[in-house]
Amino acid sequence: MKKNLLLTDEILFDAKPDAVPYNYRISYKMAQLCLIISMCCGRGGCSIFKLHMISVGLCTKDDMEELVAFAEDRLTSYTLIRFDPAVNRAIKYAITESLIFQQQNGLFRLTEKGKSLVKKIHNIEDLMVNEKSILTSLSNKLTEDKIKALISYWRYSNVKN
Repeated sequence: MKKNLLLTDEILFDAKPDAVPYNYRISYKMAQLCLIISMCCGRGGCSIFKLHMISVGLCTKDDMEELVAFAEDRLTSYTLIRFDPAVNRAIKYAITESLIFQQQNGLFRLTEKGKSLVKKIHNIEDLMVNEKSILTSLSNKLTEDKIKALISYWRYSNVKN
């Protein structure tokens, strides 16, 4: 006796591989983080908050315009830091691949291998063009002190009596 299963004859499942969008590919994120550290973090290093803020800012033009406005003091507060799991994963991979390392103070810096990767990215004119242009305009305007002040503001403004 045949079972009467609802819709089983009408629906076919044929699994197809899904393409991973470029901005979630680990190789892209690692290269992006190396560029951020190289172009926006100076000699002291780069906090995880800064890496997240800039990486998320690179996702859309509006996000980056808001971030640049905050960095240039044209915006008194920045709404939020979104934590992207792809950034955390890329940090782990970049450390494993010896592209970056974490200092005792918690900030991230490039290794020699990471600096070499950034140099190669800069030498290829049509590679990561938008990222290089945007990061050049942001440069060192977003300081760690500005990020710390923003985090302190959130911490104290959201405290309930």
